Amino acid sequence: MANPKRKLSRASKGHRRAHLALTRAQLVRCTHCSAMIKPHTVCGDCGYYRGRQITLAANPS
Repeated sequence: MANPKRKLSRASKGHRRAHLALTRAQLVRCTHCSAMIKPHTVCGDCGYYRGRQITLAANPS
C-alpha cells in the first residue's frame, strides 16, 4: 500500500479542498403566496407550481 513521503501542509490541503465549500441554497418567491421556496418545486404552503394548483395546500390559510 502506498504511503506519503512527507507531511502535507495545511496550505496544500486547503488549496486542494478549495472547491469543496458549501453553497447557500437558492430561494425564490412563490408567485401565488410569496413564500420562499426552492426554484422549480411545488410550493409547500399553497400547492401551486407555475401558476397552477398541483396539490392541496398543506397549511390552509
